Amino acid sequence: AASSGMGPLIAKIFLGLGLSLALSGSAMGLSISFSALLGGGTENFYKIIPVALMPGSQGIYGIVVFFTNLDKFDSDPYTVAGKGAIAGLALFLSAWYQGIVCAAGIRSILEGRNTLANALVSGAMPETYAVFALVMTFIIK
Repeated sequence: AASSGMGPLIAKIFLGLGLSLALSGSAMGLSISFSALLGGGTENFYKIIPVALMPGSQGIYGIVVFFTNLDKFDSDPYTVAGKGAIAGLALFLSAWYQGIVCAAGIRSILEGRNTLANALVSGAMPETYAVFALVMTFIIK
C-alpha cells in the first residue's frame, strides 16, 4: 500500500542524512589516516596506502544503502528512515574511528615498530561493524 502524508518526506530526509553521515565519516577518517601517511615521506607511501584508504569504504556503503532504498519511499517510508538512521550513524562513527586506528598503524609502521599486516588487521576491526550496518539494511524489511 502506498503511503501518503509525511512518511515519504521523513524517509527522504533520513536516507539523505544517512548518506551524508557516511560520506562525512569517510572524509574524516581519510583525512586522519592520510595525515599520518603524509608524515612518513615518499619511501613507504605506496606500501602503506592501503591502510590509509580503509576509511573510504563506509562512504561507498552509504551510497549503496541510499540507492538500494530510493524506490521504497512510498511503499515503506518508516523502514527506509530507520535504515538511513542506523546505517548513517554506524558508518559515520566506524569511518571516523577507523581513521584513528589506521593512523596509529601507519605511525607505528613508519617508526619501525609494526608491520603492514598488523595495521591492516587492526584497521579491519572497525570495518567489520560498517559491514554489519550495511548487511542490516538488507535484512530489515
